[in-house]
Amino acid sequence: MRVRDARPEDNGALVDLAARCSMAGDLSLCIDRRPDFFALNRIAGQTWRVGVVDGDDGPIACVAVARRPSYIDGHPAQLGYVGDLKVHPAHRRRGAARVLAQWAHDAARELAGPHAPLIGTVLAGNDAVDMLRRQVEPGVRRRATIRSHSIDLLTRRRIPPGDLTVTTVAAADEPDMVELWHRLAAPRQYAPTCESFPLDRPDLDYLVARRPGGELAGFVGLWNQHDIKQMRVTGYSTRLAAARLAFNVAAPLLRAPRLPRSGEELSYRTVVNPCAPDPQTLRTLLRHACNRLHGQHSFLTIGLDVRDPLAAALTGLRAQPTDVDLLLLGGPADQDTPVHFEIATV
Repeated sequence: MRVRDARPEDNGALVDLAARCSMAGDLSLCIDRRPDFFALNRIAGQTWRVGVVDGDDGPIACVAVARRPSYIDGHPAQLGYVGDLKVHPAHRRRGAARVLAQWAHDAARELAGPHAPLIGTVLAGNDAVDMLRRQVEPGVRRRATIRSHSIDLLTRRRIPPGDLTVTTVAAADEPDMVELWHRLAAPRQYAPTCESFPLDRPDLDYLVARRPGGELAGFVGLWNQHDIKQMRVTGYSTRLAAARLAFNVAAPLLRAPRLPRSGEELSYRTVVNPCAPDPQTLRTLLRHACNRLHGQHSFLTIGLDVRDPLAAALTGLRAQPTDVDLLLLGGPADQDTPVHFEIATV
């Protein structure tokens, strides 16, 4: 079984492969990468590659690697990221995942350097760590659990009392954002290094919080990923199907979108570049974000290390959790420092 680099003409087969690799749970989903499978890879790292394994009619499995400029032990460095491991359901347990994992390990080392940390993610409880230890690299270990919080936008949220003023971003805010990011992100393991922020992109809105004297206190990006990927519902558990019926009864009264039927797209926004010195600041920004998005989307999602003090900002927001294990090969051995991880940087 051989791995080759993906070509532009593989786009249709890879889009189909992604759609067939669903994520099972109370809310089962698949990722629709139409129209361009490679669009997400282009923003996932500074330099990237996609490896594929062919079947009789084209790619039946794939994996992606990327190089990301990140903070490692407080200093800018290179990080290798491995993701997008997908195997067609009809071709699983035949060795494709093993050869792709080995290819990804070697390709990521070439991109990021022989001593750079390599990270990847799997749904919590997945046995990928044991497979990687046996067949690819004995040094792989679970470094952190990233909890993806899905906050429903059914109702408007009460803004906590305080002296912060939250507004949409202006071009004049960017220098302060870069300075605050450098100060707060550098101590956070694997946070991306950001020398600028894409403030003029139509798919990305930023909210900024300032103190009475005008000092920037924090900010969050709200990313609409529809143009590069859509989350399609493939099924609901019995419990969640009942909750969906109740949600959809209340939705018109509260001017909120209904939850989709199986096969339809889930409407959501994703928090990117969360930057706040404390949970109170992040909570204020998230509540303003919920109110801004109410009536337009069903959920706002944000991923944080379960040990991150900022995770306390989610208290009281009715956030539903999904846990993802972050795997590490090489890099700092310190297991106590919370990590900052985003599945894609913008």
